[in-house]
Amino acid sequence: MRRGKSGWTLLFLLLVGLILGGFVGDLLGRFFKELSYAQVIGMNNPLTLDLNFLKFSFMLTFKINIGTVIGLILAIYSYYKM
Repeated sequence: MRRGKSGWTLLFLLLVGLILGGFVGDLLGRFFKELSYAQVIGMNNPLTLDLNFLKFSFMLTFKINIGTVIGLILAIYSYYKM
C-alpha cells in the first residue's frame, strides 16, 4: 500500500480544489470578465417527497467556472506530486 496516497486524500484534495477554485474564480471574475463565465448544471425545481408528517426536498446544482477547473487540475497535480 502506498503511504499517504489513499482515496480519501484524493477526495479531500478534490473538494478543497473545487471550493477554493470556485471562490477564486468568482473573486477574479469581478476584475476579468473572461473568468466570470460559469456553467450551471443541475435541476431547476427541487424534487419533493411529502409524507404528510415529514417533507423532503432535494435539489442538486453544480456551478462550474474557470476557477473550479483550475482548482481541480491543481488538486490532481498535487495528489500525484505527494
